[in-house]
Amino acid sequence: MKAIVLTSTMRRHCFVANQLGQVVEVAGVWQEAKSFQPLSYAGTPADAAVIERHFDARQSSEHAFFAGHETVRGPARAVVPGGCNDPGEIEAMCAARPDVVLVFGTGLLKRPLLERFPGRVLNIHLGLSPYYRGAGTNFWPLVNGEPEYCGATVHFMDKGVDSGPIIEHVRPGIEPGDGPHEIGNKTILAAVDAMGRAALALGRGRVPSTPQGPDGRVYRRADFSADAVRRLYDNFERGMIADYLAHRAARDAAVSLVTIESPA
Repeated sequence: MKAIVLTSTMRRHCFVANQLGQVVEVAGVWQEAKSFQPLSYAGTPADAAVIERHFDARQSSEHAFFAGHETVRGPARAVVPGGCNDPGEIEAMCAARPDVVLVFGTGLLKRPLLERFPGRVLNIHLGLSPYYRGAGTNFWPLVNGEPEYCGATVHFMDKGVDSGPIIEHVRPGIEPGDGPHEIGNKTILAAVDAMGRAALALGRGRVPSTPQGPDGRVYRRADFSADAVRRLYDNFERGMIADYLAHRAARDAAVSLVTIESPA
């Protein structure tokens, strides 16, 4: 089965592209540059310090989890933010003749691209759709004191925001002592396995999926702030994870998720 991967440039993105290459033949990887500049959301020097510590810690954690994946293995194309929607890039994607398009971490993909690969574009959304959609959707559950809503959704892409039919939800295996970045990186590990399963299932035929309902919360980049980062770490210091783990079965069961059988 032949795939192309549309992703970004961070170590997490290289890891996902490389792992998918162990499951399917990857004919090309498109890497969009990121446009998010977190320090632009700082109102004061103190805010900037809070935000910088948070993202420095994320980078350190990703280095530990995804060592050896500093670059993509195989053919890759670097594009500007939103560049996957460029008509010339879409033609190059079509020229690769992929059976499936696997997406993780790009900007919003628009109708002209999606219409060239109908029913063949699968996305990893780092968040449990439809409960948390948009940006930072494993950040906000921890800000809101809801670790049971941390996870990822593998779904068919449509023109909405993380709104396409769901193939599978996954959760990270949260353990005592995990911080926000350990939880996030464990989610990526679970998500890439789910994406591989979905790609293989699509290669064998029609993949069962579940339409999303309209309920849930949508977060935008503009919602991010230093105060939100402070609330997140306050929750950890106050024992949010220990409380969740003490009641994990009940709290997880209260969130309805979609699962599929692993391929034989």
